[in-house]
Amino acid sequence: MTPPSSSPDLPAVLAISSHVAVGHVGNAAASPALERMGFEVWRVDTVTFSNHPGHREGFTGRVTPSGEIGDLLTGIGRLTGWIGCGGVYTGYMGDGGTPAALAPHLDAARAASPDLVVLCDPVIGDHGRVFVRDGVEDGIRQLLLPRADVITPNAFELSRIAEADVTDLDSAAAAAKTARDRLRAGGARIVVGTGIPVSETEIGLVMAWEGEPVVIRQCRHDRPFFGTGDLFSGLFLGHLLGTREPEPALHRAASGLRVATEVTEAADLIDLDLIRNLDAIVSAR
Repeated sequence: MTPPSSSPDLPAVLAISSHVAVGHVGNAAASPALERMGFEVWRVDTVTFSNHPGHREGFTGRVTPSGEIGDLLTGIGRLTGWIGCGGVYTGYMGDGGTPAALAPHLDAARAASPDLVVLCDPVIGDHGRVFVRDGVEDGIRQLLLPRADVITPNAFELSRIAEADVTDLDSAAAAAKTARDRLRAGGARIVVGTGIPVSETEIGLVMAWEGEPVVIRQCRHDRPFFGTGDLFSGLFLGHLLGTREPEPALHRAASGLRVATEVTEAADLIDLDLIRNLDAIVSAR
C-alpha cells in the first residue's frame, strides 16, 4: 500500500494531543514545527479549545470523547495501513479512556513500521498538582509509557513516574535513569526531564539514555509560557527522526526552545510567537 501523504525522504508523524484555535499549545505547537521540518503530520486532537485555559478570560470548547478518537485512528489505519508512519507524538489526553483507545493503534503502527519512534509527553500536571481527568494518569502509566521509545516529563511528572523527589539536576538525572530502567523492558530508551529547577536564573534539561547523562542549562524567564513542553517534544522527535542521534537532537530542540521563548518575551506576548519564527526555531543549533 502506498501511503496517501508522506515524503519520500521523511516519514509521517501521528500527532495526538490537544488543540487550541488561538495560541500554540499541544498539537498547535508541535505540529507546525514538525510540518516546517518537512514531516507530514497525521493530527488527532484530544480536545478542541478556544485557547489555553491559563488565559484569565477563560476558554470554550470540548474534550474529544475517547470513542471518537478511536474511530479516527481506525480510519487512519484503514486508509494507510500505518505504512509511512515513522513517528508518533502523544501529549495531553482529555478523556480518561483515550490511552486505551490509542494503545492498539500504536501496536498496529509498530507492526507496520518496526523502526517507529514513539515519543510520549506524559502530561499529568505541573507545579505540584495533577490537572488531568480521572483515569488519564493511570492510562498513561499502564498503556502509553510501556509503548514509548522516548518520554519527556516535566520535573513534577518525572518525580511521579520515578517515585522520587526531583529538586535539582542531580536528583533529576537519577530519577530519569530510574524511569528509563523501569520502562526499558517495554521499549523506553530515552527519558528527557524538562523544566528542572537549577537556580533563580536557570532551569535545565536532563537526558538519560544509553550514553552518559546529558544536561543542558537554560535561562529561566520571570514569566510563564504556554506550550513550551509541547514544542520541545515536537522538535526533539523531529530532530531525532532526522538524525537518529539523541544527543544532537536534544541540543537542537533545546536551542529551538530557547529561540521560541526569547522571541515571545521580546514581543511581550502571552502565547508563543511561533509561526513567524518557525524557520529560526527549527533550524537552531
